[in-house]
Amino acid sequence: MDPSHVAMVDFELPKSAFEKFDCTEPNKIRVNLGSMLKLLKRAKSEETLEISYDNATKKISLILKGRITKRFTLPTLESVEEEVPTPKIVFNSKVKMTAESFRDVVEDAQTISDNVRLETTPDKFLVSTSTELSSANMEIEKGSEAMLEMDVKEPSKATFNLNYLANIIRAGSGMSEIVTMEFSTNMPIKVEFEMPQQGHLLYYLAPRIEAE
Repeated sequence: MDPSHVAMVDFELPKSAFEKFDCTEPNKIRVNLGSMLKLLKRAKSEETLEISYDNATKKISLILKGRITKRFTLPTLESVEEEVPTPKIVFNSKVKMTAESFRDVVEDAQTISDNVRLETTPDKFLVSTSTELSSANMEIEKGSEAMLEMDVKEPSKATFNLNYLANIIRAGSGMSEIVTMEFSTNMPIKVEFEMPQQGHLLYYLAPRIEAE
């Protein structure tokens, strides 16, 4: 969860997704994401990556094997916060569509404002944003090429921060072609991307509650 408690990510890959996976006992490890990403960005497509954790030294080792073998060591962080459980929410609307299409919609909305309103009717998914001078309205109809599945138990509408939502869809669409969104009126949205080997990538984003 981010420091402001606005967004949360839940990512899981099963053992079958790896070429080799060896874990004798469960471990909870906290790392600095900035430091980890700097090293991972050094990896080339033709290189293999090995990650290991030494419980004695409390350090993580990353080995990149290619024409050159590179070894990096990172410290882990002490747990200073309570573990945040995954939210248990009953959703009234579910929209499943191509990730590319929703990414285009979000990026179009970003040209107008910093917030976006998502709304469902029994047969449409509506995306809108506005300022005092400009507005944008997009409709994705049930049964269209972009819409893969739509289930509306109750029409729903909620407003979300576009910067957070854009970062979510950019990250997820790079790994998955399909995005599923579930939300209810003025409740957090669950954004799920289908991953290979039965893995999952889930995001939860809190809504912006606006005065009527």
